[in-house]
Amino acid sequence: MTKKNKHKKNIQVLIIPDDKDEPKAFSFPVARLKFFKVLAVVLIIHILVGIFSYYQFYRIYKKNVELVETNKILGENNKKIYQLASAFSELENSQTKIRAALGLGSINSPQLMVEEPQEQQTLVPSVMPVVQSTQEESNVSGEVIREKLGFLKRSKSSFHDYEKSVPTFLPVEGILTSDYDQGVQQSKRTHRGIDIAAARGSFVHSAADGIVVFAGWTYDLGNLLILYHGSGFFTYYGHNQRLLVTRNSLVKKGDVISLLGNSGHSSAPHLHFEIWKDGIPLDPKDYLFAFSGL
Repeated sequence: MTKKNKHKKNIQVLIIPDDKDEPKAFSFPVARLKFFKVLAVVLIIHILVGIFSYYQFYRIYKKNVELVETNKILGENNKKIYQLASAFSELENSQTKIRAALGLGSINSPQLMVEEPQEQQTLVPSVMPVVQSTQEESNVSGEVIREKLGFLKRSKSSFHDYEKSVPTFLPVEGILTSDYDQGVQQSKRTHRGIDIAAARGSFVHSAADGIVVFAGWTYDLGNLLILYHGSGFFTYYGHNQRLLVTRNSLVKKGDVISLLGNSGHSSAPHLHFEIWKDGIPLDPKDYLFAFSGL
């Protein structure tokens, strides 16, 4: 028997140059070509898988970076929350001290609000005190009071900002020439406020946030301003040289409202200042110097 020789299948590749060089021929077995095909498919699959993997890795990496940044922001916000909580606690303690100093009750009591009175025409006369001149008394006891209380200087306490509608801001710095006196003794005349002597033309400031309910002339107090601060609080500023605000004007605590003068029944430049609460006159010093020791 004769053995049949297996014929190997080859692929011929003929390269014919443009010039006069001889053509070149290459021969590849079909089996090797199949191997290269399989290898190419495997490589393409690896490339595609690699691209997909790198894309997923990039997405995860980007998301991780965003999460790290978000976590950093949350950490900073958490610190701010703790700082705000601490500041709020300090504010509550300050509010408690303020309200205790002013005798306003607990911090849970209704907030003071500046509201314009609905009937201003009838409101002002109902609380307008009949103030009589105390110049004679101040001439006698002015030196004694001056030596006792001295120069009135404005408190720099930041507590003034917490109760904006409570009259705690000293309207003008100067010498106390006449003190508050209810006049319980028959020999003394009622003085429902304090007199502060200062240079003519000195700025007079609002003791609290409020609305001007009266701005005009009176026989005894001359150029007079009356401010309503809400919750029954009124303040009076008398003997002004010039009024810088008009009726129904809204003012803030510390705003300049007039120039100190000598108008009305007065013999020297000074400010007559009163505080009224629910129709009752109060000693202004109890409010103006409430924060001096805090």
